Amino acid sequence: MRGDVSPSIEGRRYWKFGWNDLGGLPIIGKTDYQPKGGAFRMFAEGVFRAGHLLTFPAQKTKGKLEAFGRCVYCGRQKDEHGQPLRLTSEHIIPEFLGAGLELPDASCPTCQKITATFESSIAQDIFDPVRKSFSLIGKDGVLKKTNFPLDIGRETSAHEFIPLIHFPTILVLPMLYPAASYSRRPRDADDPFNFRMFNINADPKALQKYAIDQFSSQAIDMVRFAQMIAKIAHVYAMHHLGYGTFKPLVADFVRTDFPPGVRCKSHFEYVGCLWQAKDAKSPNLHEIEIGKIDWNGQSLNAVRVRLFASCDMPSYYVTVG
Repeated sequence: MRGDVSPSIEGRRYWKFGWNDLGGLPIIGKTDYQPKGGAFRMFAEGVFRAGHLLTFPAQKTKGKLEAFGRCVYCGRQKDEHGQPLRLTSEHIIPEFLGAGLELPDASCPTCQKITATFESSIAQDIFDPVRKSFSLIGKDGVLKKTNFPLDIGRETSAHEFIPLIHFPTILVLPMLYPAASYSRRPRDADDPFNFRMFNINADPKALQKYAIDQFSSQAIDMVRFAQMIAKIAHVYAMHHLGYGTFKPLVADFVRTDFPPGVRCKSHFEYVGCLWQAKDAKSPNLHEIEIGKIDWNGQSLNAVRVRLFASCDMPSYYVTVG
């Protein structure tokens, strides 16, 4: 049953969704989800109590919060020789997603290298075509790439390049089960529930010109995706709630390097979705909301992260402390 821990799948990191029938594509400009139907496991889950809401408009605006003054991940201010660390700014939401809010003096060189590695991977592997289609402004402006590999394989990838004007861009994000820290979901379960998808411009008639009758979404590295969501939540919680006011739960996960192929079975311990918390229609590109999750007699510091809210993408709830 969907939702059970499968002994036959050990640490599966990469997931994608394929369309064998192009007639099943969402209507351009509309949101859908797949797969549909079938039995799945339900889990008792906590309740999110919303607090402070931070929104990001479609038009990028730059801003800086108060300087943090120590590494937001490892907590250090000085190196092993007692010298002040060279701290750099951290974007609350990655800049490649069109967000410009920074937390200055917040990342040491060691932690910055790790977060930059997984963010760069996520940008290229999942979001590049979406960034191009939406003209999102990153560090170097709008993405300059003019072509992207289209995966026409299923179980294994087989790539083909077609002109950018006809490249089928669909925003696909995973809908997750509730995280183990605020539900009865097993800690080592690692499968998504389904996929939420927004069709930006995928036109079956255009693909027929290239004899393409099936294709797959970009493969999502669930470990690095969970790291990115946890990073967003952790950094803003540290700014908003203050250093030393809570025991961080996801900092070690965020600053751990998980190279491709390395197994990780606890990436959904603190990151997940709440099925009973329904997302409202939103004009915002992205949203972050500080609050609490009540679960099993505890009240946990939590952050709701919703990327591409205006495209009806799901909210992710992260227990940060």
